Amino acid sequence: MPALQLEPWLTLGLPLLFITLLFQLGHFPDWRPTPPPTQHHAPRPLRPRTPDDCPACRKGTETPASAPPAVPYAQRKSPRGRKKTIDPQGYACPHSDCKCGGITDAASHTLIAYGHHGRHELIQDFYCKACRRKVTARRHTPLYRLKTSSGRVAQALPAIAEGLSPCAAARVFSISETALRGWLTRAGQHSRNLHEHFLHALHLTHVQLDEIRLKLYGAAEAKWLPPRPVTRPQAETPGWIASDARTKLIPAFVLGARTQEFAHQLVHDTAKRLARGCLPVFSSDGLALHFYALTTNFGSWVQAANERRRTWCVNPRLLYAQVVKRYRRHRITEVRHQVLLGQPEAVSRQRLLDW
Repeated sequence: MPALQLEPWLTLGLPLLFITLLFQLGHFPDWRPTPPPTQHHAPRPLRPRTPDDCPACRKGTETPASAPPAVPYAQRKSPRGRKKTIDPQGYACPHSDCKCGGITDAASHTLIAYGHHGRHELIQDFYCKACRRKVTARRHTPLYRLKTSSGRVAQALPAIAEGLSPCAAARVFSISETALRGWLTRAGQHSRNLHEHFLHALHLTHVQLDEIRLKLYGAAEAKWLPPRPVTRPQAETPGWIASDARTKLIPAFVLGARTQEFAHQLVHDTAKRLARGCLPVFSSDGLALHFYALTTNFGSWVQAANERRRTWCVNPRLLYAQVVKRYRRHRITEVRHQVLLGQPEAVSRQRLLDW
């Protein structure tokens, strides 16, 4: 009795199984199931941000009150006396309480040559007539109060910059490794001060925003770097960089993770170094963090007459384009250009003028 009940199911199941095997083996090549229609979703448009989203803009920078211009010393001194034999142009009195403090013009400050000092090499000294104090020519330099000769320091630091480790440099130049690391810290701090002093009021035409990965050796001892947690002494450190496409000048760089906070910091520092009225073309990869940082720092608040709230309006002259690359097995398979701010014709024309 049970065998008679299973016979209809076997009669229907065996043909179906046979037809399925024929489909799997490819005996019906002309017939293909119709795939469901694919829905192509357009990319979501990016919305501009405001300065309230930028930590550096929220802090605000108060410009100190400028001191009244000092009367040049050449107009106040007597025409008598010995003429200067050593030109003090470029040197300044480092004391903040001095009337001529920070003035590097030889016609305005009161510095005169005041002999030399030093055991291995002669170091020029100056005397400030305004505050009546002695000043050395090495003040605010990496060589200040170093007993090692400047020639030896000039040999060791470039070798380390070319990739020689401090341990190997200590053995090659017969110098203590602790002293070498101290020179590196001095040189790094001095380089940062020079970067802050000279790179301002820049006239740039095309700025590229990108991310880099660096290997920092001894980053824990480098006091001129921003504080950050260091897990491994030689681990790769992510960073942000803004460079001029024509001169390859780097007006701003930031060491930090790939987050919106560091993107704001990079663009804020770049905008601070541009000249008044200068608005270059910006380009980057497909990372949306650059778009939010640019719209935050280039714009103005607008308040209508009948509205109580202000509205942040992005500068209409701002031009920003992205170069989106797609990879497959570590190879570039597609390169696509898209303009997010401004007209494509204006971006193309500006880039052609730049190159």
